[in-house]
Amino acid sequence: MVCLYCGSQTQVINSRRRQRNNQVWRRRKCLACQAIFTSSEAVELESALSVNADGRIEPFIPDLLLYELINCLKHRSDAYTASRELLDTIVQRLLTLPQKPLFTTNDINRVSAQILKRFDRRAYLRWCVEHPSLQEPI
Repeated sequence: MVCLYCGSQTQVINSRRRQRNNQVWRRRKCLACQAIFTSSEAVELESALSVNADGRIEPFIPDLLLYELINCLKHRSDAYTASRELLDTIVQRLLTLPQKPLFTTNDINRVSAQILKRFDRRAYLRWCVEHPSLQEPI
Protein backbone atom coordinates (compact mmCIF):
# COMPACT_ATOMS: atom_id res chain seq x y z
CA MET A 1 0.00 0.00 0.00
CA VAL A 2 1.17 3.53 -0.67
CA CYS A 3 1.25 6.44 1.77
CA LEU A 4 -1.81 8.68 1.88
CA TYR A 5 0.37 11.75 2.18
CA CYS A 6 3.34 11.31 -0.14
CA GLY A 7 2.57 8.22 -2.23
CA SER A 8 5.66 6.26 -1.13
CA GLN A 9 5.70 2.63 -0.02
CA THR A 10 4.54 1.76 3.50
CA GLN A 11 5.45 -0.92 5.99
CA VAL A 12 2.99 -2.78 8.24
CA ILE A 13 4.00 -2.23 11.87
CA ASN A 14 0.98 -3.83 13.56
CA SER A 15 -1.80 -6.09 12.31
CA ARG A 16 -4.90 -7.62 13.93
CA ARG A 17 -7.80 -9.67 12.70
CA ARG A 18 -11.23 -8.29 13.53
CA GLN A 19 -13.44 -11.16 14.62
CA ARG A 20 -16.88 -9.70 13.91
CA ASN A 21 -16.66 -8.58 10.31
CA ASN A 22 -13.87 -10.59 8.66
CA GLN A 23 -11.54 -7.63 8.34
CA VAL A 24 -7.88 -7.09 9.05
CA TRP A 25 -6.80 -3.93 10.86
CA ARG A 26 -3.31 -2.72 10.02
CA ARG A 27 -1.13 0.09 11.35
CA ARG A 28 1.18 1.32 8.61
CA LYS A 29 4.24 3.57 8.53
CA CYS A 30 5.50 5.40 5.47
CA LEU A 31 9.11 4.62 4.62
CA ALA A 32 9.70 8.10 3.19
CA CYS A 33 7.81 10.67 5.32
CA GLN A 34 7.41 8.48 8.44
CA ALA A 35 3.64 9.17 8.62
CA ILE A 36 1.61 6.57 10.51
CA PHE A 37 -1.96 5.66 9.59
CA THR A 38 -4.45 2.82 9.92
CA SER A 39 -6.02 0.75 7.15
CA SER A 40 -8.68 -1.95 7.06
CA GLU A 41 -8.75 -4.79 4.60
CA ALA A 42 -11.95 -6.67 3.80
CA VAL A 43 -13.12 -9.13 1.19
CA GLU A 44 -15.16 -7.65 -1.67
CA LEU A 45 -18.34 -9.64 -1.25
CA GLU A 46 -19.60 -8.61 -4.70
CA SER A 47 -16.81 -10.58 -6.35
CA ALA A 48 -16.65 -13.44 -3.83
CA LEU A 49 -20.34 -14.36 -3.44
CA SER A 50 -23.18 -14.88 -5.92
CA VAL A 51 -26.96 -15.08 -5.75
CA ASN A 52 -29.18 -17.34 -7.81
CA ALA A 53 -32.19 -15.07 -8.34
CA ASP A 54 -34.84 -16.97 -10.32
CA GLY A 55 -32.25 -18.78 -12.43
CA ARG A 56 -30.06 -15.72 -13.00
CA ILE A 57 -26.64 -15.66 -11.32
CA GLU A 58 -25.94 -12.18 -9.95
CA PRO A 59 -23.28 -10.78 -7.62
CA PHE A 60 -24.19 -10.54 -3.94
CA ILE A 61 -24.57 -6.81 -3.24
CA PRO A 62 -24.55 -6.18 0.51
CA ASP A 63 -25.90 -2.64 0.09
CA LEU A 64 -29.20 -4.02 -1.22
CA LEU A 65 -29.58 -6.17 1.88
CA LEU A 66 -28.54 -3.22 4.07
CA TYR A 67 -31.28 -1.09 2.49
CA GLU A 68 -33.90 -3.75 3.27
CA LEU A 69 -32.66 -4.07 6.85
CA ILE A 70 -32.81 -0.31 7.39
CA ASN A 71 -36.37 -0.33 6.05
CA CYS A 72 -37.37 -3.09 8.50
CA LEU A 73 -35.70 -1.32 11.42
CA LYS A 74 -36.89 2.21 10.65
CA HIS A 75 -38.95 2.27 13.86
CA ARG A 76 -35.71 2.22 15.89
CA SER A 77 -33.59 5.27 16.67
CA ASP A 78 -30.42 3.27 15.89
CA ALA A 79 -31.73 1.82 12.62
CA TYR A 80 -28.59 2.46 10.57
CA THR A 81 -26.09 1.24 13.16
CA ALA A 82 -28.17 -1.82 13.99
CA SER A 83 -28.60 -2.60 10.28
CA ARG A 84 -24.84 -2.47 9.66
CA GLU A 85 -24.20 -4.85 12.55
CA LEU A 86 -27.00 -7.19 11.45
CA LEU A 87 -25.61 -7.20 7.91
CA ASP A 88 -22.24 -8.39 9.24
CA THR A 89 -23.99 -11.11 11.26
CA ILE A 90 -26.06 -12.25 8.28
CA VAL A 91 -23.01 -12.44 6.01
CA GLN A 92 -21.13 -14.44 8.66
CA ARG A 93 -24.05 -16.87 8.93
CA LEU A 94 -24.33 -17.17 5.13
CA LEU A 95 -20.66 -18.07 4.96
CA THR A 96 -21.32 -21.06 7.22
CA LEU A 97 -23.90 -22.52 4.83
CA PRO A 98 -22.71 -25.53 2.80
CA GLN A 99 -23.82 -24.05 -0.56
CA LYS A 100 -21.45 -21.07 -0.40
CA PRO A 101 -20.40 -19.11 -2.50
CA LEU A 102 -23.71 -19.39 -4.45
CA PHE A 103 -26.84 -18.59 -2.46
CA THR A 104 -30.48 -18.45 -3.43
CA THR A 105 -32.59 -15.46 -2.51
CA ASN A 106 -34.54 -17.80 -0.25
CA ASP A 107 -31.32 -18.67 1.65
CA ILE A 108 -30.65 -15.00 2.25
CA ASN A 109 -34.26 -14.26 3.24
CA ARG A 110 -34.41 -17.21 5.64
CA VAL A 111 -31.09 -16.40 7.37
CA SER A 112 -32.04 -12.72 7.62
CA ALA A 113 -35.42 -13.63 9.13
CA GLN A 114 -33.81 -15.92 11.71
CA ILE A 115 -31.44 -13.21 12.84
CA LEU A 116 -34.10 -10.48 12.84
CA LYS A 117 -36.43 -12.68 14.89
CA ARG A 118 -33.85 -12.85 17.68
CA PHE A 119 -32.96 -9.15 17.41
CA ASP A 120 -36.27 -7.31 16.95
CA ARG A 121 -39.69 -8.96 16.66
CA ARG A 122 -41.29 -5.99 14.87
CA ALA A 123 -38.53 -5.93 12.24
CA TYR A 124 -38.87 -9.71 11.82
CA LEU A 125 -42.61 -9.41 11.15
CA ARG A 126 -42.03 -6.63 8.64
CA TRP A 127 -39.37 -8.78 6.91
CA CYS A 128 -41.79 -11.72 6.64
CA VAL A 129 -44.50 -9.50 5.16
CA GLU A 130 -42.11 -8.09 2.55
CA HIS A 131 -40.72 -11.53 1.64
CA PRO A 132 -43.68 -13.83 0.92
CA SER A 133 -41.33 -16.72 0.06
CA LEU A 134 -41.16 -17.30 3.81
CA GLN A 135 -44.41 -19.29 3.97
CA GLU A 136 -44.15 -20.72 7.45
CA PRO A 137 -42.82 -18.74 10.43
CA ILE A 138 -39.24 -19.44 11.48
